[in-house]
Amino acid sequence: MPNPSSLLETQLQALLEAMHIQAERQQHLEAMLAEKFLTPAEMAGLSTHFRRNFLPNDDSAIQKNLVATWRLSAPALLEPSELVASGFRVFSQNDEDGILLRLFTHIGHTNRYVIEIGSNCSDSDVGIPENLSTNLIVNHGWHGSVFEMDPTECDRMRFFFARDHATRHFHWARDGENTYFSPLIIQQAVSPENINQVLIEANNEPEPDLMVIDIDGGDYAVMQNLEAVKPRVLVIEFEKRFRERYSVVQLDSANFSQRWQQSGAASLSAWEKLLGARGYTLCAVGSCGFNAFFVRSDVAAGKLSPLTVAEAFDNHPIFSRLGEDFWLTPDETWHEV
Repeated sequence: MPNPSSLLETQLQALLEAMHIQAERQQHLEAMLAEKFLTPAEMAGLSTHFRRNFLPNDDSAIQKNLVATWRLSAPALLEPSELVASGFRVFSQNDEDGILLRLFTHIGHTNRYVIEIGSNCSDSDVGIPENLSTNLIVNHGWHGSVFEMDPTECDRMRFFFARDHATRHFHWARDGENTYFSPLIIQQAVSPENINQVLIEANNEPEPDLMVIDIDGGDYAVMQNLEAVKPRVLVIEFEKRFRERYSVVQLDSANFSQRWQQSGAASLSAWEKLLGARGYTLCAVGSCGFNAFFVRSDVAAGKLSPLTVAEAFDNHPIFSRLGEDFWLTPDETWHEV
């Protein structure tokens, strides 16, 4: 059982944090009413759209009603546009939470197991994760393994799951030691060399329902070496500003952060070439153009309409209207695949 004094201290700290946030918001509101100038940082404190300290749409009952509605009106073949139209954000950075919920409502799930490589709470002062696995874990009873190389971010995620009503019962404190059963938060730098070893050591699901990879460089090489698991659904980040024109990968991760402001270290065409050869079908691209959703072809057959890379841009409500100055030509740091 948790130590009563420790639990009281934690509750008191949470109360003080909430009071502090409320006081800040009151000050900001008073400043606005008095027509005082607010800095961008102060403005961010007024809206959940800019700071992840409170969760929009986080009621699991609402989501489950939405799932029931989708099931009642499910088409035989779900189109990419319908998947994207279902998007919403709870814990995800953009609209991925809704897309994933609609996707698994349509194709079903087998083990409700998710592997996510790369996750943090960096956009939250109070330790709310920003990733694609947490909504499924907290609101829909999934289990999983989350890998992150930053020990501080791992501690923040463990603390979140140890307190959340849906997962706190899977954490155990005894003799001053904390044991976390679900989800597993693993402090580990994942690389092309160790990807299979770390996955085998962390879980016993050779075919997890979902795998997400977002490590800001090296994602493509990691996926090239992946053999230990064969997920039913893969979500990967891609560089959108090459459209379908270039099948390229940035192999040097240092260039990813220093020379380019981008959304991924491989173009969508490069990902489609790699994953298509491995038996995956591109089924959707998120509305912001950061993440692509690939479904194993045997799972997608007869249930999901495939999406070509060109269609992902030509049919997009924003990208289809952008001028040539938005699109890029790869420099010498990119390699054709």
